Amino acid sequence: MSTFPTDDPDKVEFAGILPAAAKPFVLGNGEGEKSLVFDQLFNILLSADETDDQYGAFTMVGPKGDRIPAHKHFKTHEIFYVVDGEISIWMDDEADYHSRTTLTTGDFAFIPANVVHAFQIHNTTKVFGVGTAGFERFFHAMGQKTDLTEPQGVYVPDYSTMRAAGEKYWTQFMPEFQFRD
Repeated sequence: MSTFPTDDPDKVEFAGILPAAAKPFVLGNGEGEKSLVFDQLFNILLSADETDDQYGAFTMVGPKGDRIPAHKHFKTHEIFYVVDGEISIWMDDEADYHSRTTLTTGDFAFIPANVVHAFQIHNTTKVFGVGTAGFERFFHAMGQKTDLTEPQGVYVPDYSTMRAAGEKYWTQFMPEFQFRD
């Protein structure tokens, strides 16, 4: 059973894009539930509704930019698979493990729950991600709904929006965190 809201209002404005049930479906290139967060376009391809609360899947496309704020997810395991491009990922378990790794096309990273992490895109990059069921709606709570097929413009949520999204989706933003890299 999902640890996130099961009847989540963050999906309401996207009703009908995904089937909201565990049944076969196909999305064409560029289809899905899309939100712009900062300068990155997040596209939800699969949610907890379609996987009986097992996982969600999404893509993220973004241009070269600054490192996003450090944060950790208390209940979400997350993967990054670089479809195309180059992105650095910082990870720190606040105990023994810490790394800064630059991933390029075909590389993969796993970030377990409770690991502080951040990323920085070095050139236009597309990442395929999978996370614990329900977390995928976090991008809607943080971002601005869009019909874009490529990232355009910038949407910077105010701090209260970021904080509310973090609280709802068990995420802590840690802007003062110092990575050991």
